[in-house]
Amino acid sequence: MRILRVPAVIKPVRRTLGIGLTVIATLGACATVAAAQPSAAPSVSLHAAPAQLLGIGPVALLGTAVGVVPGSTVTLYRSAYPYSQATLLRSTTTSADGSFAFTVYPDRNTRYSVQLVGGTASPTVQVGVVGVAVTKVRAQTPGKARVTIVVFHPRDLRWSGAHVSWWFATGRHGRFVPAPSTRTVRLSPYAAVLWTTIALPAGPFRFRACFHAPGDRALLDLRRPPGCTGRGYQGGGSLPVGFPGPAAIARAEAYLSGRIGRTALAVVDSEGRLSGVHEHWTFITGSVVKAMLLVAYLRRLDAMGQHTVDAFSNSFLYPMINVSDNSAATQTWSIVGDAGLYSVAGAAGMTEFSISGIWANAQISAADQAKFFFEMDSLIPHEFVGYARFLLSTIAGYESWGIPAVARPLGYQVFFKGGWRGTGLGQLVHQIGRLEGHRHTFSLAVMTDGDPSMGYGIDTIQGVTGALLG
Repeated sequence: MRILRVPAVIKPVRRTLGIGLTVIATLGACATVAAAQPSAAPSVSLHAAPAQLLGIGPVALLGTAVGVVPGSTVTLYRSAYPYSQATLLRSTTTSADGSFAFTVYPDRNTRYSVQLVGGTASPTVQVGVVGVAVTKVRAQTPGKARVTIVVFHPRDLRWSGAHVSWWFATGRHGRFVPAPSTRTVRLSPYAAVLWTTIALPAGPFRFRACFHAPGDRALLDLRRPPGCTGRGYQGGGSLPVGFPGPAAIARAEAYLSGRIGRTALAVVDSEGRLSGVHEHWTFITGSVVKAMLLVAYLRRLDAMGQHTVDAFSNSFLYPMINVSDNSAATQTWSIVGDAGLYSVAGAAGMTEFSISGIWANAQISAADQAKFFFEMDSLIPHEFVGYARFLLSTIAGYESWGIPAVARPLGYQVFFKGGWRGTGLGQLVHQIGRLEGHRHTFSLAVMTDGDPSMGYGIDTIQGVTGALLG
């Protein structure tokens, strides 16, 4: 019987198996060691979308926490302007990927941060709230611009009563010059209003406004003009050219310069702007002051509580205007006196009017009389406006030369008064008129002294009127 022997190759196999088991055991031990190592320290990030908004609106605060288990608590803190100590707002939990979100509605510049359990905090995120303001620019007669700015703000801020500095520049490249200051006015618990009215020439203009108030940096101010350290606003507008326009007024001035004697012209155009030549020279009035006497008497009736023109009053007011009766003017002046005339002059904004002795010696300027006729309706008590307009538009035909002779055929209604007399220079001829028609209202005053004749003075007035309306 044969005995079988085991081949020697089996021994290396056993050794190989031993080595494999050793490697497996070693890898298992390494895995156990790796599992026992601590994970990375937790961290958290935060950002805002959007980081800047106009007025109050939703802002999403989005973040991610790393190194924490899903459902970990994230706490939101807020610090509103002026950024005092942060306060707890609310909490949420992380999702499976560590993300989280908050929605906030800041009403002013605010800083936000989040914190994980254990004290890990995010960097601070700034959310800027842009202040909302509504600006309105409107043209006003006479020749003025009204700028109104409504500024909205959080309820707890007190922005009313603040000193407002204004600057205006005419044209597109003009230099800014200071204008009278104003104060902000409370419009509501959430709004203050800035406004001013200023006389400006026709054409484009620009403005700047600036004020300081408690918490004026609580909102972003993207419109702050140069040089303003508080809350600032800037913008522009345009004022229309009045009628008659600059070209027409220049034609009238050129015509007048060719006439002999001492002459003056003043025009208050449909936008209320005064222009002319020698408009502030003073002349003796002649009968022009009778229109002022009429208004002074009607104002006196109103002050006495009388609201109709009685027969006695009409007995001298009518001839004083209709046929320029001097005796009627003297009777009227004896009742209203110099004080009544000065009162009318003050109400009309006259600066060159004076009187000494009797009504016929009053000193007037073209500028003052043009302003007076332009403002005529507003100077007369409303119950007497119709009466005064009737008298000043129905003057006797033989005295309706000059302005009405030219303007009426062109479709204008004319309210006017003339004056004439001899002087040391020659013949004085004046006429003042208010013209309404073709959607325009304006006034003009033409004053002449030293005319060689009354007819020459009348021709001067008609030539000026034709140049303005031609």
